[in-house]
Amino acid sequence: MIFVTTGTKDIFELTGIRLIESFLKYKNDENHSLVYFFEDLEEPYRDTLPQWIPIEYFNNSNLHFVNLMTYEYKDKGRLVDFIDKSLSKKIDYFDEYSSERSVKWFRPVATILYASELFNENFCSIDSDCEFIDCVDESIFDDILNDYNLCYLGRKHFKVMRHGGYNNNGEYIETNRVPSTDKDTHMESGFIIWDSQNPFYRRWFSLYRGMYEGGKIYNLYDGWTDCHVFDKVNNDLIKEGMRTVHIASLQSHSVWEVSPLQKYISHYKGSAI
Repeated sequence: MIFVTTGTKDIFELTGIRLIESFLKYKNDENHSLVYFFEDLEEPYRDTLPQWIPIEYFNNSNLHFVNLMTYEYKDKGRLVDFIDKSLSKKIDYFDEYSSERSVKWFRPVATILYASELFNENFCSIDSDCEFIDCVDESIFDDILNDYNLCYLGRKHFKVMRHGGYNNNGEYIETNRVPSTDKDTHMESGFIIWDSQNPFYRRWFSLYRGMYEGGKIYNLYDGWTDCHVFDKVNNDLIKEGMRTVHIASLQSHSVWEVSPLQKYISHYKGSAI
């Protein structure tokens, strides 16, 4: 499987490096690949790798680093820049789900759009604050997808949300618990896998990109994050016959718990009960 993720230097040093080290620790590099799409804030359009990525990683044929900011799409030029400039002037601040941060949330969107053009096979997106806890059995992905076109983590049934942030050691510290709202019970972007052979594959990415290019995200009532846009595109294509499945949607301390992935990957950010 090809795993893709993204991050800046700060994210890399807080959590990304732990993701990579755990990927290597459990020998996932023997049968899988990990692609880290980076954003270097000091030199955004660099054509070399930044110094904050350890040089020893460059020698592993199943670890790859790609500059997300150089991604160009048709007549839009550098896509991240285009979205930043076209959307930032239209933003009014409502809350953490509907604010200036909605532009920054385009980074993981650009990552999966870029990956869908680079790879002609199935790939899965994981957040950089995930960690591998075992070597992933390749057959698990067939079991997860089965006859579905797309699989993701869901949290529609969460009743209470835990909020917090990372300390200097990269540990997620809970700071507050609040009742969940419609804005909280969106999908969880910590894991998404697409069946690249399904008839909705290219259309899914086209609609996802179009939500940003045309500013349609601001018509969403429940939030403007990548997760809310994901739900919108899913719901539209489900009406056309696309088959999706969400896992780990029970009340739980971890969105991964009760999913087939709990044996292999952990991810506690944004968890709920």
